[in-house]
Amino acid sequence: MPGKTTTVGKLAKMLRETQKKKVLVVSCDVYRPAAIEQLKTVAAQAGADFFPSTTSEKPVDIARNAVDWAKRHYHDVLLVDTAGRLAIDEAMMKEIADIHAAIKPIETLFIVDAMLGQDAINTARAFSDALPPTGIILTKLDGDARGGAALSVRHVTGRPIKFAGIGEKLSGLEAFHPERRHRESRHG
Repeated sequence: MPGKTTTVGKLAKMLRETQKKKVLVVSCDVYRPAAIEQLKTVAAQAGADFFPSTTSEKPVDIARNAVDWAKRHYHDVLLVDTAGRLAIDEAMMKEIADIHAAIKPIETLFIVDAMLGQDAINTARAFSDALPPTGIILTKLDGDARGGAALSVRHVTGRPIKFAGIGEKLSGLEAFHPERRHRESRHG
């Protein structure tokens, strides 16, 4: 998903600054070497710790090792950035289900580009079939985002939209308030 790795950085920054959490981030996206480097850069900008990974490792092993490291180094939160693609891919869905089963996260957030329309809905359906999401983060909500996609993703997953990504800056993540969105679209 476009904007996913940046959103992990935004979430790390928010948790650090608003909740004073010690945050560790890790990339399990072994298919795009640039994704690992991007997360390392974003983590540094967000003031979060970065757990290194390589494209030769198995994503489930990376996630397990990161959990172990986070526990041993007293991190409050571990954010695991998994592989994401627009095209629904059975192997990727199995991989995220395997990671989920291995590390048993408290939160499982589905990050989706608000501009994607029907693709967002199809991906959300596949994601929620593969594992139980606890919430949604909508990115690019500052553009000409279609509110219908947001409502449909919420409906398909049965989970709340928890955050909205606005702009490119790492400070551009906010709690999602549908009533505020509605007001802004009518008056803005």
